[in-house]
Amino acid sequence: MKSTSKMIPLAAKRGAAYTMAAAAAASAADAQAAVVYSGVQNLAIGQFSSQDLNLDGDAYNDILLKNYVFGGGNYQGATVQFYPGKLVGFNNGLAYASALGPCAVIDSSTVGADFFGTLAYGSFDPNAEFNNANGAFIGLSFPIAGATHYGWVRVTIDNAAGTFVINDWAYEDVAGAGITTPCVPEPTTLGLLAAGAVGVAAMRRRKAAA
Repeated sequence: MKSTSKMIPLAAKRGAAYTMAAAAAASAADAQAAVVYSGVQNLAIGQFSSQDLNLDGDAYNDILLKNYVFGGGNYQGATVQFYPGKLVGFNNGLAYASALGPCAVIDSSTVGADFFGTLAYGSFDPNAEFNNANGAFIGLSFPIAGATHYGWVRVTIDNAAGTFVINDWAYEDVAGAGITTPCVPEPTTLGLLAAGAVGVAAMRRRKAAA
């Protein structure tokens, strides 16, 4: 099992501070959770550009986030890079990523059939759920050494302004185990992140008891 300490080089590579104390608190709240958290990143993706994210710090990028401009206007989208990775989303003729809120479960029962999806496309596509998203979560599955893992990426998107910010991300280090989005606002303090880990533990206990 990987240690959260292995995320230090990843956070350093992304150019943002990684809070070791907060990660330790999250681990202490539920030793079985094994949720690896990036720390607050707030990476801006410029228009006509994209950003690869390597959630687990191995040799492979896991998800590509896009901030393009098409004929219909500003467009934001997401693609999970490697099979059998998929997005939590829906398809009504076109593929979309779902904008998840707090306490959302991401596991084999909630990921969709598509590895790509629209996040936002303004009035050109009102079915997209991230047109004006403030700290909404993208849920995904992705492979690590051939095994499926689950994670989330929190983003803030203003489609009309063409802005796309990656706030932070996390993944479950145990293959096949689901992950829950934080049940509290954006974790900027030790206490908030610990509370998020407690939420994960509580959700798992409820599912086990069901």
